[in-house]
Amino acid sequence: MVVSIEKNHFIWLTLALIGLLIAGAFSKEIPDNAALQLIEYSSVVLLLVSLLSLKTDRVWGKRFLLIVGTLLAAVVVRGATEIHYFEYFYLGLLLVFMISAAVMVGSHVLLTGSVDLNIIVGSVALYLLLGLIFSIFYTILLEFTPEAFKGIEAGMWYDNLPATTYFSFVTLTTLGYGDISPVTPIAEVIVILEAVTGMFYLAIIVASLIGSLRDQR
Repeated sequence: MVVSIEKNHFIWLTLALIGLLIAGAFSKEIPDNAALQLIEYSSVVLLLVSLLSLKTDRVWGKRFLLIVGTLLAAVVVRGATEIHYFEYFYLGLLLVFMISAAVMVGSHVLLTGSVDLNIIVGSVALYLLLGLIFSIFYTILLEFTPEAFKGIEAGMWYDNLPATTYFSFVTLTTLGYGDISPVTPIAEVIVILEAVTGMFYLAIIVASLIGSLRDQR
């Protein structure tokens, strides 16, 4: 059952996602260990802030709180043990959160009968989520195939994340600057999927909002 969109304030989720983008940018300016901690802990804090967007949606709120709690536990365990595979676990949980949030926001934004400022903010949040989801896919791909992209000097995942995020949004918006490009077949397929997703998202969201406005009138 979908809870009324008017009771879910997506401004918090949108601000949390923007904060995550800013934290990733700052991580390039500080030492490696501090960069890792900045990304990990800021992501947990910002995702907790995003839960304010779901305060009336109890089912989704509980699911997201469980994911964020597990994410925090993974960060603490990795910091205490220095076991590297926890970093992959962290990326996987972050990916699960992003996909779950995209499904939840999409169900409200695309399947609503009314349009207001909250719906518009939700559509922005969904767009940011799509870009971040693909950036995590690219980051994971670089962990296993360092030569997957031309223009990215593959290193630790937290060093790759700002570059893959930049490339992801350039691809999602179909800007295609050309400074970074896919090399391996898997990378090319993911890039094609993101470009198609970005084009269809704009068409679908505009059609949905116009249709809702027409219904209101």
